[in-house]
Amino acid sequence: MITLVWYFLKVIICSGIVCGYYYLVLRNKIFHRWNRFYLLASVILALVVPLMKINIFQKADGDKGTVVKMLQTINSGDEIIIEYSRQRGFQFSSANIVGAVYMLITILFLSVFFIAMYRIFRLKKKYPETKYEGINFITTDAKGTPFSFFNSIFWNNAIDIYSRQGQQIFNHEIAHVKEKHSYDKLFTNVVLIFFWANPFFWLIQKELSMIHEFIADKEALEDNDISSFAEMILQTVYPGKQFSITNNFFHSPLKRRLIMFTKNKNPKLNYLSRLLVLPLAAIVFLAFTLKLKNINSLTNYEGKKITVIIDPGHGGDDNGAVENNTKEKNLNLAIAKEIKLLNRNENINIILSREADESKSVQDRVKFADEKKADLFISIHVDAEENKNIHSGLIIFIPKNDNFYLKESKLLGSALIESFKNNYQLQVTDDLKQREQGIWVLKGNQCPSVLLETGFLSSQSDLEYLINPENQKIIAQNVLNGIEKYAEQNLSKKGNYNSVNTIPTARLNHNKLEERNEVFIDTKNKIIFKADKIINTTEPNKTIVYIPKAVLIVNGKIVNNEVLKDKTITSKILTIHSGDEFEMLNKYGPEAKNGVLVFEDAKIINKPPYPNVSDSKNEPISSAAASSVKNDFINDTIPEKLFTKVENEAEFPGGHEAWIKYIVSKIQLNEKLFKNGDFGTCVVKFIVNTDGSISHVEATTMKESELAKISVDAIKNGPKWIPAKNNDRLVASYRLQPVTLTNPK
Repeated sequence: MITLVWYFLKVIICSGIVCGYYYLVLRNKIFHRWNRFYLLASVILALVVPLMKINIFQKADGDKGTVVKMLQTINSGDEIIIEYSRQRGFQFSSANIVGAVYMLITILFLSVFFIAMYRIFRLKKKYPETKYEGINFITTDAKGTPFSFFNSIFWNNAIDIYSRQGQQIFNHEIAHVKEKHSYDKLFTNVVLIFFWANPFFWLIQKELSMIHEFIADKEALEDNDISSFAEMILQTVYPGKQFSITNNFFHSPLKRRLIMFTKNKNPKLNYLSRLLVLPLAAIVFLAFTLKLKNINSLTNYEGKKITVIIDPGHGGDDNGAVENNTKEKNLNLAIAKEIKLLNRNENINIILSREADESKSVQDRVKFADEKKADLFISIHVDAEENKNIHSGLIIFIPKNDNFYLKESKLLGSALIESFKNNYQLQVTDDLKQREQGIWVLKGNQCPSVLLETGFLSSQSDLEYLINPENQKIIAQNVLNGIEKYAEQNLSKKGNYNSVNTIPTARLNHNKLEERNEVFIDTKNKIIFKADKIINTTEPNKTIVYIPKAVLIVNGKIVNNEVLKDKTITSKILTIHSGDEFEMLNKYGPEAKNGVLVFEDAKIINKPPYPNVSDSKNEPISSAAASSVKNDFINDTIPEKLFTKVENEAEFPGGHEAWIKYIVSKIQLNEKLFKNGDFGTCVVKFIVNTDGSISHVEATTMKESELAKISVDAIKNGPKWIPAKNNDRLVASYRLQPVTLTNPK
C-alpha cells in the first residue's frame, strides 16, 4: 500500500513538471502536431519513469555532488515496507478506508466509460450507415452530433452537408478521423479512470482535446477565412455540444480556437521552445530513475581469526545446471577462487572445499568443514529452470527452523543480502529462503551456513552477467563484504573472557584423544559425568572448566545443573570446551566462560552417584574406579534411543503451513501477550516420540515470557506430530521449534 502511494505521488510530481513546462513554453504555439506528441509522451513518461531505476554505485563515503543530491531528493522513500498485523480479516484503518474510497471512484469512472461506449455503439446500430472512402457516415438526430469516433462520423440531420458550412464541418471531422484523434481520447480516458486523482492528467486531457480541434480547424479551412470559421463553429455548436466517451470537466473555448486560427508563425521561437524539451526530459528522467547505491568498503574485521569454508557446488561428474555449454560447476569454482584471491584480511582464513574440477559428496564437504573447524560455511551455486526467463537474480538459502545455528545463519544471510543489494546488477531477493526437504550442507554443518544461488542460467540476462569475469569479481567482493560485516557485528564485540582465570577453576588434564572410560565428578552438585570417549578441544594443559557453573549440553539440549542434582549422566562422547573458546562464547554467551561440556548419545539416569566412586575435588578418577559404576540404572527421563540428527525431521501434521496457522491462532487469542510486548523469538525444545506424542517440552529462550508460556502450552496440548525417520524407521528425536513474534507497529 505504501509503495503504491509513493508511485502515485511520483506520477503526480513527474506529470506536474512536464505539464508546467507545456503551460509556460508550448501552450498556444502553432506547432500543434508537436504539442500533441509532447502531451501524449508526457503521460507515458509520468507513468513509466517512476517505475525505472538506474543504479549508480559509489563508495559509502563518496561525494554525491550538488546535482545528484538534488535528483536524489526527488527519488527517495521508495523502498518496500512490509507491515504485519496480528488481526485477521479486513481492518478499518485510515489507509484501508482511503483505498476503498479511491477504488469506488475508479469503478464509477469505469462505469461511465462503458456507458459512453455503449451509447456510441447503440447509435451506430440504430441509424443508417454509409461507406465513404473507408469512413462510416452515420446520420442521426441525436444530441451531441456531429462528432467522429475512430473511422465513423456521426452526422446531425439539422446540418446541411451540401452547404458551404456543412462541407467545412465534414472536412473538420474527416481531419479527426485521418489524424486518429480517437486513439488519443481513448488512451487519456483510460488513464484517468485509474489516475483520476492526478489533476495534471485532467489538464493534459483538456489541452489534447484543444490541440485536436486546432489541427482539424487548420485542415478544414486552409484559406484562413475567419468568417467561414466562425460560421462553422456556430453550426457545430447549434445541434448540441460535442459527444465524448467520458464526462469532461472542461469545455473548448471558442475564442481560443479563433485566436489560434489567426495566429502568425514565428519559426525561431517555435524551434527554440521545442529544443528546450530535451534538457527537461533528461532532468525528469534522471530525477526519477537515478538511484545511488553505496559500495560498502570492507569493515576491516579485526577480531579473532576465523575460518570460512567457501564451497563451490557440484564438480567432477556432476555438472550442475547447464545452459548453452555453460556448466554451473565451472562458474561456482571461478567465483569461489575469486573470493579467495580478493581476500586481503589476515583475520579471515578462506578455504575452498574443492580447488579443482573434482567430485565431492555433500557429506564429504560437511566433513571437510568440520575437520577445518570452520566458523562459517558458504556454498556457491547457480540456479536454472526448464522454463526460460521466468526467474532471475540472487537467492540465499538458510537452514530449516530446527537448526541449532539458524539465528547465526540468518544474520550471515542478511549481511550478504545487504552487501549484494548495494552492488549487484541482477535482482536480489530480500527474504531468506528455506527448502522443505532441507539442504544437507546447511543441515549437517556445525557452524552458521548459507547457500547462494547467484543467478539463473535459464535467464538470458543472468547468464550473460554471470559468465563475465568482471562480474564474477563483483560477486566475490560482495561475499567478502558480507563476511566482514557479519564478523564485525557478531564476532568482534564478544571478545575473549580472560576473566575466566579469576574464578575458581578445575583443570582437566587429558592426554591425546583416545577412547577411554573416565568419570568426572562435580562434588558441589553431586553429578557424575561418565564418558566412553573424551574429546578435548584445546591443549590439555590449557583446558580450564569451572564445572559447577559450566554449560551442560546433553544430546543437543542445554540442561540446568540444578535439575541434574543427584543424577548421573552416561555418555558415549564427551567434548570439553574450555572457558576461553571464542566459538562457545559466541554461541552461548557469557555463561560459556565457565566452560562447555557437550554430551552425545547420552542418558540421564535418575539415581544418585554410586557410593564407591571417588568424591575428590573435580579430579578425574581412574578407569578402574569408573568401571565400578553400574550401567544398569533405569532411565525414566529420556527415551533410551533418542536422536538429535535424523534423515527425515519430525513435523507438525499438515506441514509448515499448518503449523503457522496453528500457532498464529493460539497467539491471536492472547491479548495479554501484546500488552506485555513480549516480542522476539522463543525457541521451544521437545521430544517427538515414535508414536507422535510430545514430551519434555521447554523453552530455551525467553523462558519467563508470555510468548514462551503460550508456545509451550500450544505444543504440549496440540495434536500429535509426525515422528522422525531414520532408514525408513520411526525414531524418537529432539525437535527445536522457534516461535517469532514481531512488533506490528
